[in-house]
Amino acid sequence: MKKNELIEFLQRQIEFLQGRLDEALASVSSLTLSNEKLQSTNEKLVATVDELRKQMASMEEAMKGKSAELSKEKAARQAVQRLQGSPSERQKKPVTTPATSETRQQKPEKKRTNNGAKRKTHPECEVETIIVEPDNPDFNPEAATFIGECDVVRYVMEPMRFKKIIYKVRKYVQDEKIYKGSAPATPLLNSQYTSSFIAGLAELRYLHCMPLENAVEYFRAHGFDLDKGTAQKLVSKVRVHLENLYKALGQAIVADNYICGDETYQKVRLQVATPSGRKIKKGYIWVFVGMTTGLVYFFYDDGSRSAEVFEQHIKGFNGAFQCDYYSGYRHIGIGGMSGIKRLPCLQHIKRKFLDLKDNPKAQEIAKLFGLLYHFEHQHRIGKDGWTAGKHLEWRQRYSKVMLEKIRMRLTAVKDRIGVPPDDPLLAATEHALKQWDEIPRIFASPTYRLDNNEVERINRYISLTRRRLTIGSHSGAEAAALYHSLAITCHRCGVNVFDYFCDIIDRCAAWPPNTPIEKYRDLLPDRWKLSQK
Repeated sequence: MKKNELIEFLQRQIEFLQGRLDEALASVSSLTLSNEKLQSTNEKLVATVDELRKQMASMEEAMKGKSAELSKEKAARQAVQRLQGSPSERQKKPVTTPATSETRQQKPEKKRTNNGAKRKTHPECEVETIIVEPDNPDFNPEAATFIGECDVVRYVMEPMRFKKIIYKVRKYVQDEKIYKGSAPATPLLNSQYTSSFIAGLAELRYLHCMPLENAVEYFRAHGFDLDKGTAQKLVSKVRVHLENLYKALGQAIVADNYICGDETYQKVRLQVATPSGRKIKKGYIWVFVGMTTGLVYFFYDDGSRSAEVFEQHIKGFNGAFQCDYYSGYRHIGIGGMSGIKRLPCLQHIKRKFLDLKDNPKAQEIAKLFGLLYHFEHQHRIGKDGWTAGKHLEWRQRYSKVMLEKIRMRLTAVKDRIGVPPDDPLLAATEHALKQWDEIPRIFASPTYRLDNNEVERINRYISLTRRRLTIGSHSGAEAAALYHSLAITCHRCGVNVFDYFCDIIDRCAAWPPNTPIEKYRDLLPDRWKLSQK
């Protein structure tokens, strides 16, 4: 190749390479811009992907819920199909007739259900009926034909209301004699508060176990500023009017033929500190429950748990007394209490074996005691024609077999060789055998309970109070025993506590202090009837 041709060729090559270089530089600059845009786009894509993932997760949750609903619906359809396929469930198809306006009105309303659960109708509520007409502007009642109505129920609660009633008592002079009107009396002299205030405080404090300061705050929250000191005076002073009623309750309890009893403690503040410096002690409150009358009688004697307190309040009783194995009850059936028949509590006996969870023999004995409850609950007096006579016969039949099995197991445990005296199973066995002669008495009557659980449930009112407050004195504990007795008796007898206290406070305040105790018997909740004012 000649020199000129070579130079020309090289120049073309240089121009070509220069063009490629310019293109490469342009591509680099555009690529830089593209990277920036790409980074921005990438961030937007990441945000979009996260949002899509959240939407997909919510859709999956919705699909799971829908799947569960479909499964329930499918199961319900299959159950209906099985019922329809059963010969006993088949029904004849009703004869169809042309629908008229009259038949449309008589068409039964579709029952509303909540997965088969029945809604409470609350017949105890005050009923108000309101007619609801259509509110559509196009509706013309004159041109419309009534085709029926449906009931839509709404429950409304009106909170506690307070009224201030001003009686303008007028005075007149006639023939030189002054005539004056008379306003309704209050249970306390020179007091503006009616019995309803004491009734409200008593219900909150002694039935719902609310400290008195909380009850005062409850009054204040509903529009009445009642001082705590005033509330305490109302409760303590009205107690004087109820003392005779409380004595009548104690007499009515021992007149019952079947009593369940127990005791529990309450924290009581002392006026004088003990030698150890303590100002709060365990004050024991006793309780008797009349199983025939439904009466509940709490009593308190300076917080003592001694047998003398029990013997003093059980005087005059001749019947069956059911209790645990506390030493204060050991004298039942002896001496002055020879007319009382003690019934043991099977639940207390059984519990000592249940507590030995790692001992197979103890659990086996506990199961045998549990079988007594199993057979007992197979029948109930007054249900399905089951009489007291049948129940007594049934009790004596199953108890004879079961008690013999339990006794054999207990004897086998006691006769073991080489058992240390502090063995827990041996202690539980001896506790049961010490009361063994008294256990068959439970099954000698159709009405005796197997345990003392009724009293244990009633004592929960005291334990709830114990957690929330400390009673200020022995006198306060005696007042608590009185009000607890009346309030809880009302609850057991199905009597409205507020209405009861409103009525008996006014009645007892109007009666003179020397009124015979026997007259108060008809004011106890099991016989009480609201006075017609």
